[in-house]
Amino acid sequence: MKSELLDQVLAMEWQMFVRVKSAHRASCQSAPDNFKMIRSSLFETWTEEMLASYLDDLKQAADDQRNLLMEKYARMDNLIPPLSDNPLIPIIVAIENVWQDELQHNFPALYQRCCRSMAQTGDGKNFSIYLGCELETYGDHTLELYYENLNAALEQDRNLAIEALQRLVHKNGYRDLAHAEQELSRLCDVH
Repeated sequence: MKSELLDQVLAMEWQMFVRVKSAHRASCQSAPDNFKMIRSSLFETWTEEMLASYLDDLKQAADDQRNLLMEKYARMDNLIPPLSDNPLIPIIVAIENVWQDELQHNFPALYQRCCRSMAQTGDGKNFSIYLGCELETYGDHTLELYYENLNAALEQDRNLAIEALQRLVHKNGYRDLAHAEQELSRLCDVH
């Protein structure tokens, strides 16, 4: 069931994503396999209930003729006002920022190659802005489930950012994060 939900979420997101017109066109807009690999690595850290709730958000948006991914990018480009004032959003961003810091510290070459910057860029290149704008497109129920998932991970001393990146490097043929870090560090030293 979770894999079916994941496939449906990815299909709906892709249909929305290819219609996004942003100030900075994303390279994966012309690469559906890359898009799905990246997004699935993230969504695989979600619970089945989260995926079902987000799928409902996507379906409702489609029924309302809204494109949630277009709205996310419009927010990142600061073209529209905030979409949500849910108080969980800054809490979620703060938790995820700690995980990103840990990821960047432990795997700097991989982080530089695969992740959004933690530098204050003032736009969607910054992880916090990107995530906050994405979270604004989620319904309140999805945000509650997201927060619960983060808390469960914290209680188990898990870092979901590291887990998502671990999945992504596996899908790209690396044994694990350390292997990917070693290979990318070697490539960076060559150039």
